[in-house]
Amino acid sequence: MLSAHITSFLNLIMAQLEETARGVMSIHHFHNVQCGIENILCLLEYNNDVVEKADQLSRRASSYITRHDSISSKISDGDIGDDADRQRAAHEALAGFRFAVEHSKPNSRVGRLGLA
Repeated sequence: MLSAHITSFLNLIMAQLEETARGVMSIHHFHNVQCGIENILCLLEYNNDVVEKADQLSRRASSYITRHDSISSKISDGDIGDDADRQRAAHEALAGFRFAVEHSKPNSRVGRLGLA
């Protein structure tokens, strides 16, 4: 079971992807994704799978967010298809990260901070 704090950070990441999809452009979207990932990692015991999934999510979210913003002004059919593929990849990476997080253990900070 995920703690409320981890769930909030996952929701933040999802919200950044959804805002991008709706055309809300902000230079902060990718920064917020990065912060959400880092905050989650700070609450978990080190796990190679979680770190790998976090890196994958970061790369795919960056690709989607930065390229979506840049093609918004000059859309063609090819751009739309590529953008949809990047969006799908970002959502799949988020699902993979979420699964890895759900199967990891909280670290000692969670207890000390009273987050358990």
